[in-house]
Amino acid sequence: MKIYRSIEEAVKAHFVHPTCTLGVFDGVHMGHRFVIRECMSWAAERGGESVVVTFTEHPRGVIADRPPKLITPIEHRLNLFEELGVDHCLALTFTADLREMTAHDFAHRVFEDALGAENVVLGHNCRFGKDREGSAEFLMAHAKEFRFTAKKAPEIRVGQAILSSTNIRASIEAGDLEMASTMLGRPFSLFGTVVGGDKRGRTIGFPTANLDLHHGLLPPLGVYGCRVSVDGKVRNALTNIGVRPTFELGGDVQPLVETHILDFAADLYGEDLEVVFLTRLRAEKKFDSVDALKAQIRLDRRAFEDYLDQGA
Repeated sequence: MKIYRSIEEAVKAHFVHPTCTLGVFDGVHMGHRFVIRECMSWAAERGGESVVVTFTEHPRGVIADRPPKLITPIEHRLNLFEELGVDHCLALTFTADLREMTAHDFAHRVFEDALGAENVVLGHNCRFGKDREGSAEFLMAHAKEFRFTAKKAPEIRVGQAILSSTNIRASIEAGDLEMASTMLGRPFSLFGTVVGGDKRGRTIGFPTANLDLHHGLLPPLGVYGCRVSVDGKVRNALTNIGVRPTFELGGDVQPLVETHILDFAADLYGEDLEVVFLTRLRAEKKFDSVDALKAQIRLDRRAFEDYLDQGA
């Protein structure tokens, strides 16, 4: 997948019979995937290329100064788009200028002038342009003013639940990862860059990869059974999200995400890592000694292995 970071870059790309879609796509959940696949299918029918237009940060941060905690930062979203098979992605920084751009101007400047869109498909709740005027209905109602054909993708539900990034965020923060994963259409995961820590895990025999997540949305503190892909191989891992109360760090300690990859000890500093969550093993707790903590980690491993043996 080719990535463009500005309208100016996209103008030079000269896409082939492009079909485009637009959205933040935070989480790249089942509804987003449906819209993106509609875009890809429509492009394939016409012998053309699919183009996803998204934003590096949530527009709400500029529009209302209330950015939500992202389920998937832009690097994670780009990986997920590529896994789906998208041909191109225009990842725009949402600026005050974009906030003030009318829906007509956005459609002309982005869909027509920058991308040369022949077709545009939007989700049922996609809005764009000043005062959120733009939508699939808007494009279809003004079809004669544009050089592309537009259509609206249908709404997708999971049972009675409304499928939305907002509801998925709520499920994650409440610890209902099963519901979050159901709505995502894939296991919940965290994505970040491995950074240096205090190497305390290594000193007690359980080295960890410490993740800088680039965003603040986390499930409840605790220990989780996870999987990660390292060197092309899927490996089991124990992930602790917490403040390490056993070591009494003191002060206002922000939660850390530390992943101990089982039977693996190579240096991963600087690498991007996706941690896929399978099950919650226990809440974070304070232990009386380091030896007690080590004994509990061994029990955590055994509990996770039992979980996997049950066919997870």
